[in-house]
Amino acid sequence: MKKLLSIAAAILLFVSCSDEETVSDPIIGTWKLEKQVTVDNDQTIDETNECTQQSTLVFNSNGTTTSELFGGTDASNCTSDGIDKGTWKSNGSNVYEVLEDGETTPEVFTINFTDNNTRFTFGNTTWKKQ
Repeated sequence: MKKLLSIAAAILLFVSCSDEETVSDPIIGTWKLEKQVTVDNDQTIDETNECTQQSTLVFNSNGTTTSELFGGTDASNCTSDGIDKGTWKSNGSNVYEVLEDGETTPEVFTINFTDNNTRFTFGNTTWKKQ
């Protein structure tokens, strides 16, 4: 009986001393532009097309980020603005800082996550997790 209690105590000690689970930030992952609108004179204009939907944002768990934004009227008239790299960090409450390489001042964004953290919106742009 003592042997059984010793084994049980050892198992409980092992389980209680294991590392806590780390909670992953919902922004980590690859995101594709889903919808982009502008508001002009109280009129909402959808600027989303096959070209703009090629735009991607990548937020890595190590705090690095890359983005590639596309612009043009359609898939046949589409150009990349190039790949930008930088770092990101969460300030809590869905507020994020992104500092692009070569810049000295980070951009600060408040992001609204929806659909079980598979979409986020900031400004008039919605991104979908891939």
